[in-house]
Amino acid sequence: MLEAECRRMNEGFIARVTRRRPFGILKLAMSLDGKIAAASGDSQWISSEESRAIVHRWRGECDAVVVGAGTAIADNPRLTCRTPGGRDPVRVVVDAALRVSPHALMFTERSDAGAILVTTARNLARARKRYANEQVEVIACRDSRGRIDLRAMMAEFGRRGWCKVLFEGGAHLAASALESGIIDRLALFVAPKVVGAGISAIEGMDTRRIRDSLRVADLSMRRVGPDLLLEGRPLR
Repeated sequence: MLEAECRRMNEGFIARVTRRRPFGILKLAMSLDGKIAAASGDSQWISSEESRAIVHRWRGECDAVVVGAGTAIADNPRLTCRTPGGRDPVRVVVDAALRVSPHALMFTERSDAGAILVTTARNLARARKRYANEQVEVIACRDSRGRIDLRAMMAEFGRRGWCKVLFEGGAHLAASALESGIIDRLALFVAPKVVGAGISAIEGMDTRRIRDSLRVADLSMRRVGPDLLLEGRPLR
């Protein structure tokens, strides 16, 4: 009885129990030509107010929200939930090279949820000295050629009992997350805009032939204000 609906309601718990990691959601806001920012790096705002309201609701439903160092530097996001009555997720930045300022808003914005910086083992001591305080935790994950192993990171989040994690970019983190097989739902907010020269939504996936492209199943579409929200399940 209503199996699909029940699975959707419990998708986070099911992922943690069966895959020993949280349910991963990758959210991207882009133009019709697949850009998440202009050539200058400006990205505010590609999506509509209605789309951003949905993202804030998702933040309130997730245990953590994750961004890459590039996004943290370019946008300086707070990553809080601004839905009335909503709760903040833990704010996580993946930064193998310690490029993000310790004064970034995600580290200094007061929140009961706190923040985490994920880096490599070789940078752990330096990172703790630079970032760690009562608000910010620093953790190390194994890496390959300077790239954080996101599967190891999600396994750690699973050990903490987390059920849902929202990835909000940028382009290189999106590619790494998809290639790592930790994304269970892809959510693309597509705005009726054409940017031209700009930053692609996903950058760094080594797909040499179209037949090797990552495929998406169970694709759905709905209007959100002037935008389209496309959701689907990446196939491993």
